Amino acid sequence: MRDLQVDPEKDPVLARALVGTLRDEWRPAADAMRSAHEWERRAYIMLTLAAAAKRRVEWLRRWLKARPDDRDAVAVQHTMESLNGH
Repeated sequence: MRDLQVDPEKDPVLARALVGTLRDEWRPAADAMRSAHEWERRAYIMLTLAAAAKRRVEWLRRWLKARPDDRDAVAVQHTMESLNGH
């Protein structure tokens, strides 16, 4: 995830989410999405998480299985699919 580096001091929420993706943990990603109230921030987090899911998707699958109606999880999934060209 070299190109997905986030400074943990400047953005601890997103940094935790990215570390969670490496551990196949979805809750930090859910927390990051839930914390985003401004559109630009939300889009940035969603794109970053979608790029992380392209590299390692198991955490996103677990999130979708645990919460199939979670709009944030679905948004990350659709963004990932867009990045994949689907």
